Amino acid sequence: MSTSLSAEPATANAPKLKSVRARGTWQQRMTTEIAIRDFTFRTDEPERVGGTNSAPTPMEFVAGALNGCITVVVETVASELGLTLRALETSSHAHMDVRGFDGTADVSPHFQDYALTITIDVDADEPQRSELVRQSEKRCPAINLVRDAGVDLTIDWDFGTAA
Repeated sequence: MSTSLSAEPATANAPKLKSVRARGTWQQRMTTEIAIRDFTFRTDEPERVGGTNSAPTPMEFVAGALNGCITVVVETVASELGLTLRALETSSHAHMDVRGFDGTADVSPHFQDYALTITIDVDADEPQRSELVRQSEKRCPAINLVRDAGVDLTIDWDFGTAA
């Protein structure tokens, strides 16, 4: 006779994966047309490095994507915590050592440091603000991607009034 212990179903802790897909097509002179779902956009490089300066660079899009990602997460967490979000602005400033891209030094070609400022107007007391910050930083995929890459990331939360 065998006995079994009660256990959670095998799927309870199984990963719940979401696919993210993009397709890029070279347009010449460092320009790429990107297709994601029903959307298209371009990336380009400044003229001084051979591009046409017709669109943001891929790494500028990465910075913009981080801003968009944390905004979605803050809105989601604030709603879950029952907080009223009145305004939210983000600003990113990062540095890259271009010698990595150029192949002239053994340094990483991605961001070396990254400063993110989040200016938020929300009806929250100090404990609620702390929880909003903790959960938002923990749950933001883009922030964690940058952190996991070893980038020196600083995040400044300004609970003043966003414009």
